Amino acid sequence: MYYFTSKGLFVKSIAKDRYVIEDIFGTCSMPFKTTQDKLNDVLKNNWNIQKLVSLGVTNNFPDLSDFDWQTLEYYYVAHIHHSFLNSILNSVEKDRFQSIVGMFPLAYSECGYGEGSKETFELIHNQFNQSCSGEAIPVSEIDLNVYLITKQVSRICSDIMSLLNRAITGYSKLLMAQRDCINDSHMALSQMNVSEIVHSGKYSYQVATEITALVISLCSSLDLSAKLIQYINSIKPDTLSFKGARDKQHHEVKRISPAFFPIEFIQGITQLQSSFIELPELIQFRNDLIHSTSAIELEKIFVGLGHKEINDLPLFYSAQYSRDCLDNGQPHRFLGRDYFTSRLQDIEVKALSWVNTVIGYQVEVGKLVHEHLKSVQKN
Repeated sequence: MYYFTSKGLFVKSIAKDRYVIEDIFGTCSMPFKTTQDKLNDVLKNNWNIQKLVSLGVTNNFPDLSDFDWQTLEYYYVAHIHHSFLNSILNSVEKDRFQSIVGMFPLAYSECGYGEGSKETFELIHNQFNQSCSGEAIPVSEIDLNVYLITKQVSRICSDIMSLLNRAITGYSKLLMAQRDCINDSHMALSQMNVSEIVHSGKYSYQVATEITALVISLCSSLDLSAKLIQYINSIKPDTLSFKGARDKQHHEVKRISPAFFPIEFIQGITQLQSSFIELPELIQFRNDLIHSTSAIELEKIFVGLGHKEINDLPLFYSAQYSRDCLDNGQPHRFLGRDYFTSRLQDIEVKALSWVNTVIGYQVEVGKLVHEHLKSVQKN
């Protein structure tokens, strides 16, 4: 077992219930004994650090076992698309539709990139749509509408997964960039004869970039979740007609008028949003990253050796803090500033909490959507 911890360090198992803390240069602490379920408490109480994720998250084929990724795939890759199709087509209609699905142009899946692609895509669609009006192919206009509608649902689900994967990738790059800060500036500690310095340079800029990308990706996935609910809600199974999905923001779910989804479903999603209490802070931070100077505050990282920051453990570390916030997610503000860090919560701990919170929310939304679609399945 080999894990990233906060403060730019690592923790690894060297024997059953025996662990060491390690810095980026391979220097280790004295071994200590604890069980895996108590490891994080021991790290926090003794050295002010926390276990984060396994090193496998940085692999070319990342290990996502620290996140609820399989459950996300269960809903957004494997099931919502099929349960939605079952809710608009009966078994006979579905069998017929699946028998002709291979006849739709590949452009519906792959066009949309590069110069002139819109014109090419439009030409292909118009020609195929005209063919559906005749008897040349066994595909009707209704079949085309069903295909485009289900394709839109699948695309939104796929985009949610892509954004969450991007957030996890950004998180792993954040952890590596923090350690690059240590490697880049550790020599200055001895040159200046100090135990801690403030590092600011290309690697700290990289940290700020990764945090910004992570936060924006997470918030965009929340907006896409609202978009998915809005789009499915707009479908009229008795008169299927394709319309492009409209953008929707996370907080606008409560304004959706029930149609495909009943009022109880909309209220359930609204209550679910309220139960994830970290989401307002995350969304506000996204807004401030875009519209204010919050990202600049992320470009400064403390780098030190044997400092009180880690209870004088003789290892190289980095420290970077998230901002203090009120219970409603708003930051503490004073004299035009909005980035105060009196709580000294590590930004990598906060970022991991945000990632897990959004994944947890998306899992619950996926579950509710899937269960409702199953409940209205056509015979």
